[in-house]
Amino acid sequence: MLLNYLIQHGYSTQYIRGITKTLNLLFENENRFQTYAEFYRNCISKEGLYSGKSSLKFSRIMTRAIQGYDEFGHYPNKILFRPTLYRKCGYTQLNDNFKTVVDNYKLAASKTEKRPTTIHAEAVNCSSFLFAMQKRGANELSEITETHILSFFYDGKGLIRSRSYRDNIKAVLKANKGFESWEECNRIIGSLPEIKARRKNFQFLEDTEIAKIKSCLTDDDSEKITLRDKAIISVAMYTGMRGSDIASMCVSDIDWRRDQITLTQSKTGAPLTLPLRAVVGNAIFDYIKHERINNGTISNLFVNAHCPDKMLEIRSVGCIATRFLAKLDIRANGGERGIRLFRHYIASKLLENGAQVRVISDILGHLSPESINPYIDADLKHLRECSLSIEMFPLGREVLP
Repeated sequence: MLLNYLIQHGYSTQYIRGITKTLNLLFENENRFQTYAEFYRNCISKEGLYSGKSSLKFSRIMTRAIQGYDEFGHYPNKILFRPTLYRKCGYTQLNDNFKTVVDNYKLAASKTEKRPTTIHAEAVNCSSFLFAMQKRGANELSEITETHILSFFYDGKGLIRSRSYRDNIKAVLKANKGFESWEECNRIIGSLPEIKARRKNFQFLEDTEIAKIKSCLTDDDSEKITLRDKAIISVAMYTGMRGSDIASMCVSDIDWRRDQITLTQSKTGAPLTLPLRAVVGNAIFDYIKHERINNGTISNLFVNAHCPDKMLEIRSVGCIATRFLAKLDIRANGGERGIRLFRHYIASKLLENGAQVRVISDILGHLSPESINPYIDADLKHLRECSLSIEMFPLGREVLP
């Protein structure tokens, strides 16, 4: 019945194959496990049915879908449903001593101007760190040794955690100043390794890829792409807005008379005003007029296609971008395919065309002038102008073609 439902409702071949594969493994191990969580933990991962980080996530979705149908009578409807199989977070597994450290930080951070998302990220990273120390046998801060700390950041072959991860841990420990735990927290801060900041060059869309995207967006007869997805891609490509801002964008943020988009950025909390170009306004208007379904219960511009009374989630915006590029066969052989590609595109194009750095930062909503640096590193046109002649250096014929 479950498989028939999936077929009748147009689920992908990959999804149906995953459900079938998981069901077969479940039937083969009948009566071996008492719960689905036990089945997932002791059978799927150990049997090697799925491999890789993304595939393990897929296996959780498959097992959760079967459990939802079996124990709750819930048919998949493309809306998040999690009856169980929650992944345990580090904080819930900490002992009281370590929980106090994180609680002290949350209390201190709540009195600052830090954003809730920043507080959450720092608390999660430090909880993972403390839980790792706990698993290594340290049940109190005084029992955490430098060897324990280094083993968290290095695996014997190289660095396994970033500088930002370390900085988040440091922020939590530093916030314990004034509490009883401060002396030991300060000692641990001094033992955290110095990690050099690393930054990868941003990927950006090629001119041929942009031409393909624009052709699809202007094709009125294209049935492969919904009006909502076209509007989202248009906003991303012509404004450079973050995916989080696109997801939280409200209908009232659009001033049709002044041709402006005005909103408060979700990442920085700072206001942002952008011009509403005709190509973007037309795409949004077509979506609102012909496709958007809403009974007035939600103010968000982009809503869930399967549940119109629910706002579009941030991660869904990234999935829409990935799906859009896949349908156009762009980056089929690998490489970044998320919503950030469009933000990188508009920044790199503005730099290439000689726009002032301050202007670009204002368009992208940057608060720090240094945030533009990764985009400058990808500005190949102007970087070539900085190249030095090698005429003065003798080279063999075999060096250059």
